[in-house]
Amino acid sequence: MQWFDIDKQGLAKILARKGKAFAALELLQNAWDQDISGVAVWLEKAPGSRYATLTVIDDDPNGFSDLAHAFTLFAESEKKADATKRGRFNLGEKLVLALCDEARIRTVSGQVRFDKTGRHRSRHGTKVGSEFVGRLLMTHEELAESLDCLSRVLPPQHVATYINGRRLPLRQPLTSFEVTLPTEVGDEDGYLRRVQRKTMVTVYAVPAGRVGSLYEMGIPVVETDDSYDVDIAQKIPLSLERDNVSASYLRKVRTAVLNHLHEDLDATAASSAWVRDALADRNCEPEAARSAVTARFGDKAVAYDPSDPEANKLAVAKGYTIVHGGHLSAPEWETIRRSNALAPAGQVTPSPKPFSDDPSAAQLTLIAKADWSDAERARVAQLQAIAKTLIGTAVTVRIANDRGWRFAAAFGGTELTINRALVGGAWFDGPLTEAVLSLLIHELGHHYCGDHLSHRFHDALCDLGARLALALARNPALLHGA
Repeated sequence: MQWFDIDKQGLAKILARKGKAFAALELLQNAWDQDISGVAVWLEKAPGSRYATLTVIDDDPNGFSDLAHAFTLFAESEKKADATKRGRFNLGEKLVLALCDEARIRTVSGQVRFDKTGRHRSRHGTKVGSEFVGRLLMTHEELAESLDCLSRVLPPQHVATYINGRRLPLRQPLTSFEVTLPTEVGDEDGYLRRVQRKTMVTVYAVPAGRVGSLYEMGIPVVETDDSYDVDIAQKIPLSLERDNVSASYLRKVRTAVLNHLHEDLDATAASSAWVRDALADRNCEPEAARSAVTARFGDKAVAYDPSDPEANKLAVAKGYTIVHGGHLSAPEWETIRRSNALAPAGQVTPSPKPFSDDPSAAQLTLIAKADWSDAERARVAQLQAIAKTLIGTAVTVRIANDRGWRFAAAFGGTELTINRALVGGAWFDGPLTEAVLSLLIHELGHHYCGDHLSHRFHDALCDLGARLALALARNPALLHGA
């Protein structure tokens, strides 16, 4: 005795939320799984009728291996153990039958007919192939939706597929590649198990007016809104309703596509959800990460560097795009750092750091005080007097003579270093000049701010200039170091 009875009307109501298009797709994919060279689908609605007729005919020489599978729900499927076959649960025809008011299945081994009185079997079969004919309620909108869905399928290369008498054209792929993805196969006891298996993935351009979709062996499974249609040549781990995939599976597919097609990215695609999802995956390849960053942010882009604020401003001044932390997720940044896809501003446009970034700075060639000329001693006295007046702190002065050090002067703490090799000997001779005062004011500005491009540094220079003018008005002798 059977444990369960199936309420056909109840099942039909549950299936209604899937739409009617799946009925034709179920039959079509079952035909593709057989040993066929051609299959024809008709889906037509007589004018004024509430019903449509769905007919699917193939040329499989063997037909159904067991006609009882046409009406036995969840019978053991021969396709379970083969990841390259679309069926899983021996469900397809049964779900379609649930939607039909009447139907007929003919195959080499006989015929079974379904109507209001029940199921009727006979030996009146076909000489070759199988034929399904069913009548189901269908609105004009459902008919249009179903035909549109059928037009989107990707027929196998060796199977001529016709929809209402028109052969579907074969779409030319952009690329194909092999990748390892999760799939489902039946074990020796018939249970479906999740395994990892190498398979071919074929990528197509999305036709105008459509959105990207994920396909399982030519059958559209779920719209992804990605840049491509992607066809997986093995069973996809799907929900029981076979209308969705997990986020982790979709990311694996997206990452594989990005790794193989990253050179074709444009700015729009690089900013899209699918590229960002792939970029966040640890299997995103370095070349793909760099292409995604370049396509999105341009050839001249650097990461915001909190350790060197001035470097960020220098980068902007030199035409770089600054990529801030919030532009990308934490996993995306991890991939970018691992791939060296985006250098920090401090590495590309570093701010001047006379001592911290110059290995030779610690061994500057200095002129000993005992060897200073009288002009140098006089100039140092002037600088110290002016500096104390301007910043209120006594400063020490060193004189370097080092052509390997690329700075004319530097100020840090309370120490001012002047590089004679760059400013020249005349800098120390004679009365104070604009060049001397300009360099001094610039260096003393760093007493208040180290960032050359900040408002604080600009304001400090203005304040120092005004302070010097007033100090000289009160005490002209300051020019002479008094």
